[in-house]
Amino acid sequence: MLSLTLIGILLLSGVLYYRAVKIQRFLEPALAIVQPRNEFTQKINHLLAEEFGEDKNTEVKFSAGSIIIGESLLFDRSGNMKKSAYAILQRLGRIFISVLNDRNMRYYIDIILVSTKFHGTGLDNPVRLRAQRKAESILYSLYRTAPQLEKEHGKYFAATAISASSEKKDISRIEFMIIPTELLHIEALQRLGKYAD
Repeated sequence: MLSLTLIGILLLSGVLYYRAVKIQRFLEPALAIVQPRNEFTQKINHLLAEEFGEDKNTEVKFSAGSIIIGESLLFDRSGNMKKSAYAILQRLGRIFISVLNDRNMRYYIDIILVSTKFHGTGLDNPVRLRAQRKAESILYSLYRTAPQLEKEHGKYFAATAISASSEKKDISRIEFMIIPTELLHIEALQRLGKYAD
């Protein structure tokens, strides 16, 4: 009976080891792909926590490659920028300066797109034109609160209005979309290279 138990334990150990090796072979390449983006995301979240606190319910957060801000933090119901908005933009300016002054992080950034959303289509759509002006006013205000940003890193910024994909989509937020360079993908491929052998 003891011999059968020991044989059973050995067989079970062999099966578990085999499965662990198979899982590891799958997980290592998957981690190699996401690691550069995860490291970048962690750094952005750390900077946001330093400036805005770690409250997960805050209207300023980093999600899917964008810093997202509730529009109500920057604009009143008439569409005018609030006085309190400049303090928020000043904090954001410090974050972007910190990111763009870090050579390792800067290499991953192609452009930072300040975007507002609107319902509808067409270049002459008055709603689109208002949304475009709003995006531009945010960028200009960001530059006013952080002059170093425009002087040293202005080439990384642009402002635009983007049509919402559906009428039901929430458009009451401003996005600072951090569009990555190819370097982020190249680094992931280089890390994957060692698993190709």
